[in-house]
Amino acid sequence: MVKLKVKKSHERRPQAVAEVSSKGRGRPLADLVEKIEHADPGLATEKKLSSAAMRAGELVRAMRKHAGLSQFQLAEKLDVSQARVSEIESGVGIQGPTWDLMERISVACGKTLGVAASSDDLELAAHMPMAM
Repeated sequence: MVKLKVKKSHERRPQAVAEVSSKGRGRPLADLVEKIEHADPGLATEKKLSSAAMRAGELVRAMRKHAGLSQFQLAEKLDVSQARVSEIESGVGIQGPTWDLMERISVACGKTLGVAASSDDLELAAHMPMAM
């Protein structure tokens, strides 16, 4: 058995910024999961992976942050736990949130959830406030 001697200190160690960067070339994890789903649907189901759940989670996080809400504040508006909001944003599970829950989240964040004919329409809609 090896014993380590630990010295306590209240001094902060200097921090360095990592020099590694994708310079914007990175792809979302959901893209990798989508490839896994197509290559081996059984594995994706077995490991409870879903690219749709991950994309929904990314959308929920973006809406919540744009609205200036914490996970706890959003959870209170939805009458769910903060842990559930965290699960949704993390893309946990094999299905992701229902359309109904996504609509409730969008309303709580002051957005309108809908379907767009093109990605250009999606970009425009992402910046529009909720219709009254």
